Amino acid sequence: MKNIKYNTIFLFIALFVFGSCADIELEETPPSLLSPESFFTTESEFQAALAGTFLPLYSGWEGFDYAYPLIMTSGAEDVMSNAGIYRNLNQLSANDSDQSIIAVWKRMYQTIGNANVIIGNLENAQGIAEDKLNAIEGQAKFIRAFCYFYLVRWFGEVQLTTFENQGDIENVKQSSVADIYASIVDNLKDAEAKLPISFPERGRPTQGAAKALLAKVYLTMAGWPLEDTSNYALARDKAKEVIDAGTYDLETNFADLWVQANRLTNTEFIFGFYGSIENDGAVSSHMHTASRHWGNGENGWGDFHSETRFFNVFPEGPRKDASFTSVFADGMTFEEAGVEPYIAKYRDAGQTVSGGLAGEGFNVLLRYADVLLIYAEAANMDEGSPSTEAYNAINAVRQRAGLADLTSGLSQLEFDEAVIAERNWELAFEMNRWFDLVRKKMVVEVNQGVHTGVTENNRLLPKPGAQLIPSILEQNTGY
Repeated sequence: MKNIKYNTIFLFIALFVFGSCADIELEETPPSLLSPESFFTTESEFQAALAGTFLPLYSGWEGFDYAYPLIMTSGAEDVMSNAGIYRNLNQLSANDSDQSIIAVWKRMYQTIGNANVIIGNLENAQGIAEDKLNAIEGQAKFIRAFCYFYLVRWFGEVQLTTFENQGDIENVKQSSVADIYASIVDNLKDAEAKLPISFPERGRPTQGAAKALLAKVYLTMAGWPLEDTSNYALARDKAKEVIDAGTYDLETNFADLWVQANRLTNTEFIFGFYGSIENDGAVSSHMHTASRHWGNGENGWGDFHSETRFFNVFPEGPRKDASFTSVFADGMTFEEAGVEPYIAKYRDAGQTVSGGLAGEGFNVLLRYADVLLIYAEAANMDEGSPSTEAYNAINAVRQRAGLADLTSGLSQLEFDEAVIAERNWELAFEMNRWFDLVRKKMVVEVNQGVHTGVTENNRLLPKPGAQLIPSILEQNTGY
């Protein structure tokens, strides 16, 4: 049961070389753990650097191991927090000094900077077989694209850094959204061509992960702000490649997806981060702690949870039962306890250390159900009406959830609304709903009766104030 960052050899190297990441202070330029002058030649050096590249995204309580990225999507109905440091984000009144925004921005650029150093050193490789070098390059380009995909969706125009320019970041003017997406697509196409179908370890991005992420990128490009609808066909075709490959499939039982013991063997996960209790949980999951209620025998922190309005409209069935913690350890319901419903998907952390705070949990970022729904949406929007294949894709997801099939005869708009709703239920708490609201221009519609003052400006978050450079990196409108 190994995975990319938690392979013991890689972990010791990563912690030795890059273990100071949590102590880096935010500066006026995006920091990097690897010096631009770093020089790699051997496979072991590249692999150690690769392990360190992934490390900032899942360590130190600031990345996908904890709540920060999820809280940054709390403008949607599925996730909320009443904690003081998160309340602004939840109420769509974020500011440029919010802790989550600062931390995630820093971690994303640390990862990008490290990936740049690997890519910039590829020409120095010595004695590395072509397939292994391709796999190293593919992983570095995948994770660079992954980070920019989150950055552009959260912040819009940001700086595109490379191995050549990141040492002069003060003079790298923010790029247009179109140029950022072009870079993401180029990186993912390269990754798709060079990554293998699988690795011995779970957790490394594969060819299927590159295809799935590329399909999601194309789908997003078809919506706001680019609104280039030609990308629907590209999203459909790329999702179809993942479906036809036969590498992934829906798990029979939705609840089994969230069992820690199944995280490395299920057929549905395409890409995610996996926790470890090695080295006292240096790269462990904290989601089980953050997402559990603090009272009623739950022994969590209650940092984030769901909303009653979301729970009340969620279709009944096994998917709902596995998605929410609505009855606590002492047998009391959330209504009886006077709190909101909590999130069940992250509860099972397996073995834990550090007093139960750190565990072997996981955070899945791409799974097969998402690909099926991408296909259904993109095919319908490109073709003008839902095809049999589009119905089959969404109905496979609905059947597992215990819901009746969508019947034929829906208009393009009716089918699109059904797919977006299905994404809301199926992918709840997985950092999808907010981005769906943004690309479909639904942020105001969903929030105007809940959060006063919501405007179209809320589609983007404020960039960290300490990072702004006049005429180079400018703040988003409305902040």
